[in-house]
Amino acid sequence: MQIVSLAKRKSGNWRGNWKSFGRSVFRTADGTFHHAVAPVLLLGQCISLLPVVNVFSVNFRSTRFKARSIRCAISLVYLLMAGLYSVLSIRWYIRRGLNMSYFANCIYMIVVYVSAIFFFLVAMRWQTILGAFAHCERSFLKEQYRRLTQGTWGSLMWKIRFTGFTLFALAMAEDWLNFYRAYESNIIQIETCNRTNVTLWENFYLREHPHVFHLVPFNVFTIGVTEWINRCMRYTWTYLDIFIISFSYGAQFRYEQIFRRLLATEGMACPINFWSELRMDYVAVSELVTFLDDHFGHLVLLACANDMYFIATQLFNGFQRRRAFANYIYFWYSLLLLIFRTVTMLYVGSGVYVASMRPLHLLRNISSKNWGIDLQRLTDEVSSGENVLSGKQFFFLKRQIILAMAGTLVTYELVLLDQVKKIPDTALDCSYF
Repeated sequence: MQIVSLAKRKSGNWRGNWKSFGRSVFRTADGTFHHAVAPVLLLGQCISLLPVVNVFSVNFRSTRFKARSIRCAISLVYLLMAGLYSVLSIRWYIRRGLNMSYFANCIYMIVVYVSAIFFFLVAMRWQTILGAFAHCERSFLKEQYRRLTQGTWGSLMWKIRFTGFTLFALAMAEDWLNFYRAYESNIIQIETCNRTNVTLWENFYLREHPHVFHLVPFNVFTIGVTEWINRCMRYTWTYLDIFIISFSYGAQFRYEQIFRRLLATEGMACPINFWSELRMDYVAVSELVTFLDDHFGHLVLLACANDMYFIATQLFNGFQRRRAFANYIYFWYSLLLLIFRTVTMLYVGSGVYVASMRPLHLLRNISSKNWGIDLQRLTDEVSSGENVLSGKQFFFLKRQIILAMAGTLVTYELVLLDQVKKIPDTALDCSYF
């Protein structure tokens, strides 16, 4: 009888924990960046990034980096194995002779591995980052702001989660297309080279990962480890943009709340303390933007340089002639997704500056009889402040950067198509190593 009651209690605890987990994921009344970004952090941990514990904790102080945790151990193992995998890959590409495709693969390996290291360092500072957001958000969680942003569709949680999971789902489709492209090319190679001494899947993995399987034995364990590393590295590329979009939304949304509050009081005579409070809120968001620029500028620089290079590379690959039709589908889908992802990241990132300048028009239209020293200070703060994210001050995320990158890419692509030789079809290459 005691054993049965104990079993029921454990079963009830399990159901209760699962229900509380569900409530923590879908709770909409919080409104903090910590709550909105929690599922995105969990998404990163699925690919061995950002090893922080208590992601869905109500108190942001509980969400922290913990060296003695399973997440940290998995991330360290991944960094070690991915580093070895990247070194073997680059070594193999150099030995084969660098061409346009091999050089792009080397850049990809380096960028993805450096991104994983950066995310590990971000995880170590994650509690400080959440503390900066919490300090800024104290005023914005009060009723005067919350009632202006009620509803799911316009909430911070909806913007971050919908954008992040949509981009990740599109990346999963791209990964599946890449796998099918490799599978179809593998079948063509078996027919062309008349291979009868190897199985279909053995030939597949020997072709896709020659830098690994010419050193380690071919078995289920090595295949599993190789696929785990390869999947994590492929999704890290997309997750870098998702992460930048998430914290950009975190700052942009607070500027939008200030604008909505100003819009709600347009034409009304406001007390002096209203303008003083509003100015302090605006300064708090501006300090948050400066903090984010200092801590994540290297991620912005890495993401923009990487996306710009691979848009040109994928566009070049899309015009190459291949026997496998799946190659055309994959390269053009990958190119369109990369352009969409890059434009989305740049648009949201530059939206921080746009949102910071939106109150200026309303402030300048306020009647002179309602003018005061605090209103003057707020106007000066908005008009003179450079509240913008940057890539370590090398460039600034404003709307103009989208056109600048597009012009640079067109010029670079014309040079590639004119000067670079056609890349031979690997499906017709009968050698493994």
